Amino acid sequence: MLPRFLDRFRRKAKRQTALEVLEAGRGVEPADRDLSRVVPIILPLELLTSAWPGPIVQIGDLPFCAAWATCGEMNTFFYVTEREARFWDDAGIDWRATALANLARISEDRPASGEKLDDDGLPFLKVMLHEDAVGPSRLLLPHLFDEILGADYEVAIPEQTCAIAYRKNLSPNQEADVSGAINGCFEHGTEPMSAERFKAQRFWEFAKGTSF
Repeated sequence: MLPRFLDRFRRKAKRQTALEVLEAGRGVEPADRDLSRVVPIILPLELLTSAWPGPIVQIGDLPFCAAWATCGEMNTFFYVTEREARFWDDAGIDWRATALANLARISEDRPASGEKLDDDGLPFLKVMLHEDAVGPSRLLLPHLFDEILGADYEVAIPEQTCAIAYRKNLSPNQEADVSGAINGCFEHGTEPMSAERFKAQRFWEFAKGTSF
């Protein structure tokens, strides 16, 4: 699984700088943004202190933050600007809740892009390396893999477009597979994030909206 899995990093979405985000949004009227396609995007925490030209919040106490965007051709993100957020706020639209609902909708049929099975044919590892480039965002959806991996499952975001979810109790061979997936993404991905592992529940603080 791992060689084919790492092969996917040959086509990655390149992270835009704050200036590129601002330039991409110029000339676009807020009313023209298709809110039905806006989703939250997980980013490195360091961007929270940059000159980011749009809404951006830390996810609980995690070393990640979230902005909101639509994804265009070649996995180019078009981030929501402060002007667009004000437009929706003034119109009484809960656009953050709408974005999370959009994420849940596009994840319903395919929450993961791949998996690894144990000897009984049950998944112990789920990979989120989707063609839409927002695989890690799916970690923001509460209880996404409870039934499959158990309510205490853990996760990692080793690369900006790749996330790993896995069963907490692993055999030595399963642990080796999980470590290989996480470390392989972190070491070979074009936009490495963190090889650290986290309890899945820590990401669900975002859905409560306490940081908005």
